[in-house]
Amino acid sequence: PLCTACYDQASKCFIGIAPMKHQIEHKMGLILPYAPMRSDDTKNDGIAAFSGNDLQPSAVNALRSLRDNNPSLQRKMCHGINSELTSSKDQSISYWNRYQELVIISGDNNFVGVNLGGLMVRLVNVIPFFQALEEEHIALETVNFGGSDVGMDNLLQGMKILSSEAKSSINGLYLSGCGIGCRKGTSYLIEALQILPNLNALDLRYNDLEGKDMVDLETVLSSASNLQILHLEGNTLRCEGAKALGKTLTNSNLVELYLGANQIGSDGAKSLANGLTNNGHLEKLYLEGNSIGDEGANALRNVLMDQISRRCKVLRNLYVDNNGLRKEAATALGRAVNSESMIEGSLFDV
Repeated sequence: PLCTACYDQASKCFIGIAPMKHQIEHKMGLILPYAPMRSDDTKNDGIAAFSGNDLQPSAVNALRSLRDNNPSLQRKMCHGINSELTSSKDQSISYWNRYQELVIISGDNNFVGVNLGGLMVRLVNVIPFFQALEEEHIALETVNFGGSDVGMDNLLQGMKILSSEAKSSINGLYLSGCGIGCRKGTSYLIEALQILPNLNALDLRYNDLEGKDMVDLETVLSSASNLQILHLEGNTLRCEGAKALGKTLTNSNLVELYLGANQIGSDGAKSLANGLTNNGHLEKLYLEGNSIGDEGANALRNVLMDQISRRCKVLRNLYVDNNGLRKEAATALGRAVNSESMIEGSLFDV
C-alpha cells in the first residue's frame, strides 16, 4: 500500500487505501445497502411468525417457486424447521430474512427485490421464479444472484418471460461469483443486458472474465445509457479488457467503475486514461492491485490535468493502492485528483 505521506497531504481519502467498508464488501460479496431488520421482526429462534408482517400471497408464491426448484436453497431455507410447518412459516418475512435480507420490501409493502448474494446457495433453475413473477404481476427492482452459480442461459430464459414493464423495472443486477467467463456465459449475459433498458447497477465481480469477454461486452455496456455503476473486480481483464473499457468510457454514462485486481498494467491504465479524456460522467474509479506503476499513474494524471485546464474534470475519487507507485507519482496524481481543494497555482508545482 502507499505510505501515508503519498496521499495524506495531496489527496486525503481520494487516492490510496480503499475505505474499510469497501474492503469488507469486496471480500464478503455484499454490495447492496441492506436495510437493518427491525428489532421486533425476529425472536431468538429467528423464524417466529410476524404479527402483521406477513408477505403478500403473490410474493410468497414467487418465492416458493424459487426455493422449491433449487434444492440447495430449499435445504438452506428449511434447515431447522419442521417440514409440516414450512407452509405456514414461509408466509412470514422472518422466515425468508432470518439469514440476511433475502426479500427486499418497499415502503408500501411491495416485493421489489431478491437478494441471494452471500447466502452460499446454488441456483440450478430460475425460470419458474420468473414465470411466477410474471403470473403474479410482480415487477422487481433488484435481482441479486451473487455467488449462486446461476447459468446465464437459464437466467436469460427466465428474464425473457417477463413483460416489457417488468424488464424495465429492474435497475440492479448482481451476478458476482457465477463463473460467467469459464462457463462461456458471456453471450447469454449480453443478450440479457440488452433486454434490461433501465439497468443502473451491474455487478460482475469474480466471474473469470478475460479481455476477450470485455471486448464482447463493450458494445452493450457503451449503449446502456442508464448504467451508472459497474463492478468488475477480481477478473482477469488485463490490457485487452482495459482497452475495451476505455472505449466504453468514451461513450457511456458510468459514474462509478470498480476494476480492482484485473492485471491491467501500465498499458491498460493508459487505455483507461484515453477513455477518460472527454468523459464527463465518471466520478469514482477503483484500480487497486493492477500494477499500473508510475507510467500508468502519469497517464491518468496527464488526462486529469488536461481536463482541469479545460474545466471539465468530474473524477473525484481514485483508489490506486497496491500498484507499485513511487511517492512522487502518487503525490502528483493525488494533487490532480483533488485539485478543487488545492491553492491556485500550486497544482502545477510538482
